[in-house]
Amino acid sequence: MKSLLFFSMLMFSIAAWSQKQSEPDSDKAQQMEWFKDAKLGIFIHYGIYAVNGIDESWSFFNGYLSHQSYMEQLKGFTASNYDPSLWAETFKKAGARYAVLTTKHHDGIALWETKTDHLNVVDNTPAKRDLVAPFVTALRQNNLKVGLYYSLIDWSHPEYPAFTRTFKRYTNDTVRWAKFVDFYFAQMRELSSRFNPDLYWFDGDWEHSSQEWRAPELKSMLLKYNPNLIVNSRLREYGDYATPEQGVPIMAPHNNYWELCLTINDSWGYQHNDQHFKSPWQVLRTFVDCISMGGNLLLDVGPTASGEIPAPQLEVLQELGKWNKKHAEAVYGTRAGLPPGHFLYPTAYSKDYKTLFLYVDAQPQQPLLLKGISGDIRQVRVVGQEANLDFNFDNDLLSFNLPPTLVDPMITVVAVDFKSRPHLADTPTSFYQLMTSGLSKNTRWHTKHSVLPDHLSEGISSIHYNGVSALSANKDVLYLFVNGKPNGPLILKGLKNNINRIWVVGNGTKLKEEVFGKLYWSNVPGMIYIDLPTRVLDEETTVVAVLLDGPIELYEERGQVIESN
Repeated sequence: MKSLLFFSMLMFSIAAWSQKQSEPDSDKAQQMEWFKDAKLGIFIHYGIYAVNGIDESWSFFNGYLSHQSYMEQLKGFTASNYDPSLWAETFKKAGARYAVLTTKHHDGIALWETKTDHLNVVDNTPAKRDLVAPFVTALRQNNLKVGLYYSLIDWSHPEYPAFTRTFKRYTNDTVRWAKFVDFYFAQMRELSSRFNPDLYWFDGDWEHSSQEWRAPELKSMLLKYNPNLIVNSRLREYGDYATPEQGVPIMAPHNNYWELCLTINDSWGYQHNDQHFKSPWQVLRTFVDCISMGGNLLLDVGPTASGEIPAPQLEVLQELGKWNKKHAEAVYGTRAGLPPGHFLYPTAYSKDYKTLFLYVDAQPQQPLLLKGISGDIRQVRVVGQEANLDFNFDNDLLSFNLPPTLVDPMITVVAVDFKSRPHLADTPTSFYQLMTSGLSKNTRWHTKHSVLPDHLSEGISSIHYNGVSALSANKDVLYLFVNGKPNGPLILKGLKNNINRIWVVGNGTKLKEEVFGKLYWSNVPGMIYIDLPTRVLDEETTVVAVLLDGPIELYEERGQVIESN
């Protein structure tokens, strides 16, 4: 009788979920609109792993230390300076519209006062208080949407199969597995009934199938608490949006809704030995890439065990806040911009598609060109500066100059306002052809760059480099043409090759690259940053040569999620 009742409930849950899945796209769009408009969220990895400053959960799973030694950190987790109101105010000033807190990572330690018989910070640490409740309250007081991270897997639970990478408690024991699923369902009921979040950020789904997780039943149950709930993709096929991780997707994920989760250094939680911080410009540049492809950025911070957000992370949040406040119309509510081939820098549309935003991370010396776009232009202006620009628009080609006095030190946003939604036209002439024709009469430039090969082919797409590029005959030397003075390093995305050498053509100065976001478990290449000193810049167009270890290979897939560490 019990099995029949369970089967009936399961069928009802699947039916409810199927009905939810078959809802018209307009209903889905309405449900997801706040998420689509939000653009920036903050991820907070907070837990006992901050005591020693080591990998969250993975450190004992991978055998870097014993489980017992990992759990010794419980004694040092005080949360003595934990101030969720200050966190929420900081996130809001940064321009975030939602935040996601790790309520329980793979180590199984709950940050709320759970009634389930398992580890939690109230009963097992000196913190002795619920950390989720005040966090949720603080977010709502600051009009931020509430996101709760929850790890499906729990390597510390006695009824969970996996314990470490080399040891399992059991295999194929349906009774013990059912006990674990009942446990995690109970925790999910607690989180939903007590906090009613706007979003669940699941993790760890890769270790079991949807059927084993009882994912359709879980999703149906959660929607009863909140019919407008949004769930990320890591509930197998029952999520609402995609979550590429660390490396910026070269191409936007197939899902119309997505966010890139990204660390400010190389670690999710606080690690005292990780000083490899991204600069505010690097984070902002990544943020703009997400905006241009119609996605969000979920930017991670890792507070210390006592609850402070490290200073380098606060600096990034503060700089993001300044830029977002100045350029709000070009951030919130925007939609994915133009496909490659129309503009060399990232772009995005306003929600009504009557304004096209152009994000320029340089002080250009040559006119900026927007090609293959048809419509009636009302004005071209610099966002946040109340300055209109002179422009020429002829034969679907827009050209304009960006005066140095109007350049933002981080990223300048130029708005092209149309009378109605513009249309895309063919772009038969490439940016490389336009550039070379412009340089053809410049004797000084040609003399300086006479070492360039006579026969260069057109280079890589602007999805890999935001500028004009060319390739040598055997495609093992990539030439990057730089218009003016960059506001930050040059960026190469999706380059699979190793780099043998980089130098400034006609100058000879050798340059160094730095890689961020390359993870051993992922095939996605890291982001390559090349510092270009001001003293080597050509007064017209600088050329940087990148010698590769073979013919160029590019990654054009749509991102990956972590399943190892």
